[in-house]
Order: sequence, then C-alpha cells, then structure tokens
Amino acid sequence: MKSISIYALTRKQNIEHLQKLEQQLSGREHMLKMKEWELESMRALVERLELHMQDVSALRLFYSFQIPRLGKEFDLLQIRENQIINIELKSGAVSEEAIQKQLIQNRYYLSALGKPIQSYTYISSQNRLMRLTNHDHVIEASWNQLCAALQKEGKDYSGDIENLFRAEWYLFSPLTEPNRFLNKEYFLTAQQRDIKRQILKKIREKQTGFFSFSGLPGTGKTLLLYDIAMKLSNRQQVCIIHCGEAGKKWEILHKRLQRIDFLSDNQLETQFSLEDYHAILVDEAHLLSVEKLNVLLDMSEDRPIIFSSDSEEMISPKEIDQSTMKRMEELPNLQTFRLTNRIRTNAELSSFIQNMMHLPVRKNQNQYPHVFVVYANDAKEADTLVQDYVRQGYQYFPQGESTELGITAVRDTEKMVVMLDERYYYDDEQYLRSRNLMRNGQSEVRSLFHLLNQAKENLTFVVKGNETVYGILLDMK
Repeated sequence: MKSISIYALTRKQNIEHLQKLEQQLSGREHMLKMKEWELESMRALVERLELHMQDVSALRLFYSFQIPRLGKEFDLLQIRENQIINIELKSGAVSEEAIQKQLIQNRYYLSALGKPIQSYTYISSQNRLMRLTNHDHVIEASWNQLCAALQKEGKDYSGDIENLFRAEWYLFSPLTEPNRFLNKEYFLTAQQRDIKRQILKKIREKQTGFFSFSGLPGTGKTLLLYDIAMKLSNRQQVCIIHCGEAGKKWEILHKRLQRIDFLSDNQLETQFSLEDYHAILVDEAHLLSVEKLNVLLDMSEDRPIIFSSDSEEMISPKEIDQSTMKRMEELPNLQTFRLTNRIRTNAELSSFIQNMMHLPVRKNQNQYPHVFVVYANDAKEADTLVQDYVRQGYQYFPQGESTELGITAVRDTEKMVVMLDERYYYDDEQYLRSRNLMRNGQSEVRSLFHLLNQAKENLTFVVKGNETVYGILLDMK
C-alpha cells in the first residue's frame, strides 16, 4: 500500500467513487470500506491545514493502514527518512486518557522503524488538536507546529508500507523472550483482548469456571495465557502448569513473578496441593494425558481453570490420543474460544503444512515459493543434499533426534530442512501417517507437525527413498 494525497481524497464526491479513488491511489489489494465520519474528520483536518500552510495537496500520507496479521490500525501516517508523524482522527468527544493510551500504543508499534515520532489526535467536532509529549502527557497542540513538522525537509517513503513492519516484532512467546514480556514490550491483538475480557469478566462474576482457547501454532496462545495470569495475579496467587518439554525456558519468569507459580505437568503425578491458588492456567493442554487432567480437576475444585491448546484437527485421529480433549469438552459450562490470527507463523508455510498433513479434496491454488522439495535415493544422497542446505543457512533437525527433542523444545527457526523417509505414507483418508512411534510412544506425525510450524521463512523437505510422498508434495507446489 502506497501513501496518498489526503487533499485529493477529501474532495466532495459520492462514497463509491471515493473508495475506488482510494484504491487507485494507494494500490490497496482490496477496496477499503470507508467511514463517513472519518472522511468528514479528514476533510475538517485538511481545511485547518490549509489555513496554516501552502501546498496541502503535496502532502503524502498513508491512510487507514493495518499492520499485517496484527489488526493494529493507524488513521494517518507520514513516513519520511528522518521522522514519522501519526495523526488519529476522532469525530466526537473522547477522554484525554483514551487519547493518551492510543497514542502511546501507536508510538510503541512505530518505534520499531527507528525514527523520531510525533503523535497527534484531531477531534473534528471540537476542532481540537492534541499532542503526545515525550513524557507521555496529552496537551493542546499548535497547528503551526504540526504544519512545520509535516513540511520538514526530507524524502517521503515511497514504497509499500507493509514492507516496513513485521508482526513478529510485537508478539512473541514469553518462554522465548521472557525479559521483553516482563518489560511489557507487547500489545495483544483485538481478538486476544476480546478473549481476555470475556474470561476475566466471567471469573469476576463466578470466581470459578472452565475456559479454553485454541489455535494453530503462532496465533499467540501462550502470550495471551501469560497476560491473563499477570492480570489475575495482581492481588492473588495463581499457578501456570506447563505440559510437554518446556525445559528451563520459564525459569526467569519463575524467579521474577512473585504471585505466579510454575509447575510441570509431571508434578501432577505426585501429591501436592493447589489450595493456595486462586486460578489454574494450563499451557499446551493438548499434551496433557487424561489421567493427569483428572488429577488436576480433582485438586482444583471451585477454582477457575484456563486451558490453552494447539489446534490439531488436520492430524489424523489415528495418530493422536484424543481422550484428553474429549474429556475437556465434557466439562460443565466450558467456555471455548478460537484464535485465528497467525502472528509468529509464516502464513504461506502454515498453509502448506496444514495441507500436507491432510491433503485437500481439490488441488490447492496457493503458491509456495518458500517451500522446497528435493529427492534422495539413499542415505548418502540425502546427507549430501542436507549439508548443502545447511551451508545455505538452514537448520537441520535429524529424524529421530528432532522428535526426541520434544514438541515444544524447538522455537522459531528462520530456515529449516527436514528429512522424510520411507516410514511416512498417506492413508485412504489422505492423512499423513507414520509406520513408527517415537521412543516415548508418541506420534511422529504429531511431533513433525509442531516442529514444522517453528519455521518462519523457508522450509525444505529432503525426501529419501519415498517416491510416493515426494510426488504428492511436488504436486502441492
């Protein structure tokens, strides 16, 4: 999306023509549904600017931009080589507290670009221009100051604004970047905030209840769970139970968060009490055995329990034990939520992985330029190909070793190369299957699914001695 002339966009004409004009000027893929009140506010803004500066028509600003996959929206942005100006539009009265909160959030997202930032809010009904100071105060702003800033020397950024932002900068796992989480260097998406609001409201009302949210890897489940835990622990002690191979990743959090205790699901096999906790939160609940789930339920009577789990419906039911999820679904008045916005996971790679786990009925029309499939006849050829990709900066997870790492042990790898050998096949229902189990009795396909979802940019499959699977993956390309 390109920057546009807000002067051209605010000339009087019908809304349908304006929407077409905006798409033409910005190069936006989809036509924007423009709001009448926002247009009127922008017209009022342009009229005020014309009183204090010449050549308003020369201004180029990005209009109604959303950071991809985050849903974070900015009304107006001027991005130059030496500064950024953010102007938010309001039609009616709004509190200074709300203005302050929005502008601080906006500044946080924009700070990733490494340029000085000026933040304004224009309230058209009151003809008020407000500015966020360097000390986070909201004050009445000078039109001359804004106009001088907008006309400051420097080249406008002329590229697509989407190329400047990466969602991964803002949303991350507390387990991999605990210090950023502790410093609150994050904001939740609109969807995450809504789920958090509904859960906390119910807990305030009932002081108990069962809650569950799920989603594909990379949708920000762990971040949401920890954020809820932080809120609940403001006044009372809470407990987070980690399932799977979390390792030592939460030790920093354990030391710093005084009202949150961290337990492994293995500790559910021993006798201990949960009576001191106001709420129980379970991370990666899909890895919890039904036996441990029952122990947890017996020990946490009359306390709210919040489950976070990966969605695994694209994996063959024959590859995973579904008894735990079925037991959870039977819980009385269970309130469930679904996270759909993939944040930390590359959408292209995620689509390919889902389709390879369960082949679609119709050939997928998507293109996968960052997925590569090569063939090796034997172990020697496979090793040669793998080493070539390693030299290109790929990280290799050997079959057998990768599965023994544990489902949660591998986190966010830029480039990944994985080998698929003769043990893999597609069954009559077009699910990917494996003839082997891991040493711990768990499914290799399940482990493979979670491993692949840690790839962020490029994914390569070296298929050894399995022409059938090789041909299927090639056709998917």
